[in-house]
Amino acid sequence: MSEFTASAHEALLHEALFEEGVAKQKTAEKKPMSNQIMSFLLTCLGWSPLVLSSAVKNQRAMVTGAAGAALLSFCLSGIYYKMGGTKVWPKIMDISFLSTFGILTILAWSLPADTLRNIIPFLDVFIFGGFALSIGVAWACFKLRFMEQFMLDYVSDVELSHPTTQHLILKGTQMYLIGFTLMAVIAAVNGALSITGNNTNTLRIILIVVEYSILGIMMTISFWLYPAYITSEKGMKMISEKYSDECAAWEAANPDHEWSKL
Repeated sequence: MSEFTASAHEALLHEALFEEGVAKQKTAEKKPMSNQIMSFLLTCLGWSPLVLSSAVKNQRAMVTGAAGAALLSFCLSGIYYKMGGTKVWPKIMDISFLSTFGILTILAWSLPADTLRNIIPFLDVFIFGGFALSIGVAWACFKLRFMEQFMLDYVSDVELSHPTTQHLILKGTQMYLIGFTLMAVIAAVNGALSITGNNTNTLRIILIVVEYSILGIMMTISFWLYPAYITSEKGMKMISEKYSDECAAWEAANPDHEWSKL
């Protein structure tokens, strides 16, 4: 197997679109305007259920609106798939949002108001616990790793099978599975303290900040810090030592691919 150089690793990762900004710009240039508009709408709608669940005070309206936004996002994502804008549908996040807020909407309109008030403090447990459960089930039952869905739109199937790409998909999926689980646990503690009357406003805010800081940290690591590590000398050495046989096999199977010539 040929030795990887810094420029080779950077070319590989740039091509695989781990530098998100450059990736989206290049992708947008190749897509028709209708696809770009749909992509923008889906980006806005993607996290709208979470925003609605935090912004709307009326509990029934909150979960119903979030369920409606999740359903709209799910349907538009399917249309986008039919338009050729994405290779994957349905996505794990779409299914998780739709099922979570669908169940919560049924509960909201079927349970007494007093019971609902005891459930709402655990809303983030449903959301982020649902994410963790969806990621775990997709991985365990269908061999579908969460981060792979993000990569499929930006690399070919051959490039997706490269050991470096597979390593980043594996580590990213593991991190989000653990991170969403931790967020759900923190939310459960916050909810339990609230319904038992042992929470204070200051403690509640601190726990929320810690909870959502985990989400920010995960996104920072997966999109910037870890790809930067992989392109560093230490990261390149790790890849070449850990996956030497896999890289050699990939290059032998794809001798004409540009990554094999790096």
